[in-house]
Amino acid sequence: MARLQWLAGLLLAVMAAAGNPPASDVAVLFGEDKKEVLACRCSGPKAPNGHCGYHLHFGSNEDQPWCRTLHGCGTSSMLKGSWNFCDERAVERRRANDGKLYHAKDFQKFYGKGKDGAEKWTGAKPFIERRLAKNGKPYTVGNFREYYLDAYGELGWVEKWEQASEEQRKADDGKDYSWDDFAKYYGDDKAWSKWEGAGPLKEEL
Repeated sequence: MARLQWLAGLLLAVMAAAGNPPASDVAVLFGEDKKEVLACRCSGPKAPNGHCGYHLHFGSNEDQPWCRTLHGCGTSSMLKGSWNFCDERAVERRRANDGKLYHAKDFQKFYGKGKDGAEKWTGAKPFIERRLAKNGKPYTVGNFREYYLDAYGELGWVEKWEQASEEQRKADDGKDYSWDDFAKYYGDDKAWSKWEGAGPLKEEL
């Protein structure tokens, strides 16, 4: 028995040294009123870095997305409040020159850190990903979260986002097309300006 206890202690020490604390330590999170919760809730749009994202700036270059959290959930910071890692599926994506959607970390990896990557990301803002909510409106991931959050919570809205159809925009023939079909209709070069000019079919929140 003593030997088993020693081996268990040794295993925990090795895990801690490797930066892998026991699962029980990793899983326990506390939310409102310091009650244990399954997941932290991001602070939302009114707080800096309140949405799930990579937030690439001085002092932040994580390989996992994160957000500022409510109720001190996750890791506490005396200067800027609490934060925690979040689901990569909840991260904003924008369309790059190849017509595919990428998040900010992907842009950084392809175009490089600093000015070049940042400018490419900023320039892609007109081509931000939107999906259709139950009310038929196309929302960015942040606004989609706001629409579904009260009903489905921090985990449930992400599942709704995964299930949602991508937005469509109206072409010159009066029909609505997704990006891929829009590009087929106009051709790869002309599609960009036409897509931007068409704008979302309905207003967001």
